[in-house]
Amino acid sequence: MNYKNLLFVIYFLSNGTLAAVNYASVELTHLKPTIAETTWLREKQFMPRYPVELAKKGIVGCGVFKVIVDESGLTESIELISSVPKKVISKPATKVIQDWEWTLVKSKTPKREEKLLRLDFCMGGNTEAESISKCKQQAAMACE
Repeated sequence: MNYKNLLFVIYFLSNGTLAAVNYASVELTHLKPTIAETTWLREKQFMPRYPVELAKKGIVGCGVFKVIVDESGLTESIELISSVPKKVISKPATKVIQDWEWTLVKSKTPKREEKLLRLDFCMGGNTEAESISKCKQQAAMACE
């Protein structure tokens, strides 16, 4: 291989042009109360980021969490109820949930609320849309 070809290969590898793209997505499901029944909603209604700790290891899975929001809208506690794989996603997912800020739903009276939430962490697919679709399918399966 001559010098110019070697530089060409190094250039493309360093820019990620030849590197595989791994799409990841997160699916949030409100198990209890439903969104229509809830007192507190996340202030920013966008999908949580895939935890870096899980992405680096290529870990996919799901977790069901009991989250208690106090009457002032602060996260009081987060408890892992079930997960697949067992307890591997607990710490990174808890960090994600802990960063959420809660806002009172209009026409609701502030009160302490116990929430049951499911987070699915998915990887794979050739496009972002395919990854999201796979995650929605995973979210329909049991997480125990």
